[in-house]
Amino acid sequence: MKLRVLSLLMAIAILTTGVSPIYTFAEDTSEAGTTTTAPATTEKSADEKKAELEKTLADKKAEIEKDLATAMEKLESLEGDSKETQEYIDALDQKIGFINEELTLLEEENTAVQADIDELTPAIEENEEQLEELGEQVDEAKKDLEKLEKKFSSIYEAYCYRLRVMYISGDYNILTALITSNDISSFLTRFEMIKSVSKSDTELLKEVNSRMEEITSKQDGLNERVKSYEAKQSELDAQKQVLVDKQTVIENNTQKIADDKISLAKDRAESDALLAKLTSHNKQYTEFRNEDEELIAQVESDIRALISGAKSPDEIVIPELGDRTITDASESSGGDVYANSNAVLNMLYPVPGNYSISAGFPNYSSGKYHGGLDFPCPTGSNVVAAQSGIVLSVKRLDYSYGYHILIYHGTDAQGRSVVTLYAHNSSILVSAGQSVSRGEVIAKSGSTGNSTGPHCHFEVRFDGTRVNPTNYLSKV
Repeated sequence: MKLRVLSLLMAIAILTTGVSPIYTFAEDTSEAGTTTTAPATTEKSADEKKAELEKTLADKKAEIEKDLATAMEKLESLEGDSKETQEYIDALDQKIGFINEELTLLEEENTAVQADIDELTPAIEENEEQLEELGEQVDEAKKDLEKLEKKFSSIYEAYCYRLRVMYISGDYNILTALITSNDISSFLTRFEMIKSVSKSDTELLKEVNSRMEEITSKQDGLNERVKSYEAKQSELDAQKQVLVDKQTVIENNTQKIADDKISLAKDRAESDALLAKLTSHNKQYTEFRNEDEELIAQVESDIRALISGAKSPDEIVIPELGDRTITDASESSGGDVYANSNAVLNMLYPVPGNYSISAGFPNYSSGKYHGGLDFPCPTGSNVVAAQSGIVLSVKRLDYSYGYHILIYHGTDAQGRSVVTLYAHNSSILVSAGQSVSRGEVIAKSGSTGNSTGPHCHFEVRFDGTRVNPTNYLSKV
């Protein structure tokens, strides 16, 4: 009896000492890592600059479109009377100017948008590579998870089977088996068996928990990769849409540029034809307003370079000047040049007896820049040197100034170099390096280069910069 009581007490002690497994599943309390992105101050500043540039371009385009609409309305109102009027031609030239401005803005916008595209394209390519890499990581994580789940299934099935056995046998049968032990040896044998089974159950449970934790971790990793993949896909889709939008802007602008150029060519041809008719009728000859801007810029660049000494005379058209240069000037005497004297500014009209001006300084009646004075005169009229000096350059062009002459007169009281220009001549009677006197015939008037009819285009330049000749001209 004492032996059985002792066995019972020992069994109760065993059952209450934690030998039995505790069936719990570990809970994953790890937090998903968060990514903190520092504010991109530089990038934000760049975005603000882009936004300002886009707004500026948009405002300018809107303003030009408004100006174009106004010019079109004016042209339509003038068409009812006659197109062969200075007012209509000026309105048409204003429209041409607005179209030129629009073309410039469209090209500037295309340049800016193309720069964005050039910056965006590699970013898209990089994101596509990252997306492909993330996709591979997601696929790999899914495969690993499937393998773990298969391993877990077999372990879990074994564990469930053990639970079912324990449930069927019940704790009472185990206790009864201990109580019914006949002696201590039998008791200890049964106790060791129970302990062994309990240990096996505990290890099985630990393995189940371990596998569950591993699966949970893999699942969390997979979820993070899927989130990264979806975020990268959204970013890529947004970038591609921006790219499409910008490409559409360039396509629309390119089409608009093509349309504008067609309209510009027609308007320029119409303006030139009308101006030719008008000046032929009223004899107020001048220049066509629509010459190639690049040609004009090149001619102007060469003249400025020659005057400033940026190029040697031989690089332009001037032959040898002998033992003289345009800088060893002294007080005027005959054909010599002036040195620091305002007497150089007392100039004659370039075509004696022809004093009417068809186009003044600094603009034509349309508002377009005009750097001199136009004096209409019959072809073959004498063109004279406005002041004594040395012929700096003689050029014969079939565009721009046509047959034209540059004369260096020395320097005024402020030390500024003084140069005059005579353009559109039919023939030139002097050569580069030749000294000329005030009033000496240097050319015969004509209509060479960009000209609607016979006239002399006359300019005065201080240190290469064009000024109003009217302030310095006299008839004697």
